[in-house]
Amino acid sequence: MIRALLFLALAAGAVAYTYWVYVRVELPVPGARRLAAARAAALVLVLLLLFDPKLPSPGNGAQSGPWVLLDASLSMSATSVEGVSLWERARTRADELASDGYRVVRFGGASEAERDLDVPAGSLSELTPSLQLAAESGAREVVVLSDMRFDDAVALRSALQLLPLDVRFESVGASAPNAGVRSLTVSDVRRPTDAPVAEVEVFGGVPGDSVEVAVWEDDREVARAWVAAPSAGRATRQTIPLPPATESGRTRYTARLVDAADAYPDDGMAPAYANIGHEEGGIVLVSLTPDWEPRYLLPVLQEVSGLPTSGFLAAGDDQWVSMGRAEDRAGPVDSTTVRTAAASATVLVVHGLGAEHPEWLAALATAPGRHLTFATDRAGSGLLGIATGEPEDGEWYASPDVPVSPIAGSLSGIDVQGLPPLGTLLTPDQRDRGASLNVQRSGAGAPTTALVLDDHEEGRRVVALASGFWRWAARDEGRAAYRQLWSAVVGWLLADQTVTTAEPRPLRRVVARDTPVEWGLGGLDGPVGIVVSRGDSIVSDTVFTGPGTVSSSALPPGEYSFTALSGADTVSGGRFDVASTTDEMIPVPFESSSAGGTSGPIADLSAGIPLRTTPWPYLAILLLLCGEWIVRRRSGLR
Repeated sequence: MIRALLFLALAAGAVAYTYWVYVRVELPVPGARRLAAARAAALVLVLLLLFDPKLPSPGNGAQSGPWVLLDASLSMSATSVEGVSLWERARTRADELASDGYRVVRFGGASEAERDLDVPAGSLSELTPSLQLAAESGAREVVVLSDMRFDDAVALRSALQLLPLDVRFESVGASAPNAGVRSLTVSDVRRPTDAPVAEVEVFGGVPGDSVEVAVWEDDREVARAWVAAPSAGRATRQTIPLPPATESGRTRYTARLVDAADAYPDDGMAPAYANIGHEEGGIVLVSLTPDWEPRYLLPVLQEVSGLPTSGFLAAGDDQWVSMGRAEDRAGPVDSTTVRTAAASATVLVVHGLGAEHPEWLAALATAPGRHLTFATDRAGSGLLGIATGEPEDGEWYASPDVPVSPIAGSLSGIDVQGLPPLGTLLTPDQRDRGASLNVQRSGAGAPTTALVLDDHEEGRRVVALASGFWRWAARDEGRAAYRQLWSAVVGWLLADQTVTTAEPRPLRRVVARDTPVEWGLGGLDGPVGIVVSRGDSIVSDTVFTGPGTVSSSALPPGEYSFTALSGADTVSGGRFDVASTTDEMIPVPFESSSAGGTSGPIADLSAGIPLRTTPWPYLAILLLLCGEWIVRRRSGLR
């Protein structure tokens, strides 16, 4: 009653306002009252659509015939105890009902492209929206063919109470035995000789029993463990220690069920990638020249940032020696391992960048991201976009004149008196560009820049133009200043949280099923070709325009390799997976007997067809507004 009175009041207000506008505001023209009536009718129809009343159903209350709602979600591809596909059983039953006059409608979250496929492909078993659609279309009898694993069980119980539908559930195999691996994570390790740890999450099985899980490193089984089967609708996590990996770099692991009763094999395996020899997302220091700086800098960076740190020193042809604490050091590694670590670093520190450098390291040092670079000559600084002169020897003392910069507040408290001098200096052509620390030759003369801060769209970069900062840390009176300086630098670098990648690669190495693949294109401005292959077959060959992040279409589950091309040059490559596992088999089968009936006063009051589902109000509004506009123009009104 209140709803009806509110509608009448709003409708009366709309009509009165319309007539007042045409009588008092608009110019007097012939037919003004008819124009007002047309506009008022359109406004009232809009109000009706907002209030959405129910229209009486014609005849005996059934506008359309009975419906069959066929579950087309992925869980329907499971196999029953008898060895028959649930989907085939449901399709056979649906065909029988269709021959009796039932209308077959699929549900289960399939995309537009998948709805016409004769296979279950949806990834979300929500029945409530389909029941609402059936009720709004005038159906009064609905048969649901499903394995009864619904994601919206709570909403479904309410809908069965409210909707004027006679719903009959026919289960086609909710008791099919199944166990699955929901997820797998493997920890990164700093040294190739360290043992990673796997964490596996399983579901299904017989509650109170156990399921056996094997962990594989590529094509080699490395561990097995028994995991307690959880109760229905839940998952269990367990940690599994693994042996050291056979190779350093980015390694692929998989967790697989062993001899488990599995009606749905697709969720019996889960992949993961681990970084062996470094921890992804930390600070990586790459030194091209022997020097004391990395020895003092690495522990300070780890302490002030809280991030894991890794260091590598060039030691000859494709040979690198790890740096850092004794327990973190490993044996010699190749440039592939160092490049992988540097490309995935949150902060990349390049020490000794000059005329002689690996091309891949120069590409990473100039790519988007957060970088701290120590240049040794004008070629190295020029590579970073800073023009300087040749290195100048001398004793360069820190100046008490701190230039205005984002880290000026952190540096203003440093007592420069008594600090040892720095070594060689690259004098920049533009001395005020990004200056954050000034030095003076022999403590006198004009200040010049020793540390440059560069904030750009793709990230942040700090360039050290002087050498010998380690001298501060080597003396008691300079250790606090050394820590304060690099703490301010790292804090500024990490303050920019923009997601960037050093080179083109997938943002996630394991992509969820039915999810677009997101790519970070690094700092390449021109066209970037991404070639995705599966085995020996090319799956896609797409050209994107960088820099930034882009998405490509979803791929079927499986293991893929990719190659990124800039022109004819290969700039990166690697592997990624599209997971086959799904949560479709986790929900507890729905008990229709506990949902209650659909008869009663609520269902009777809800009977009828919602106004918004009929086409004539929209057509009437269009005709009224168009007709009013035409007559207004012909009458001389704007």
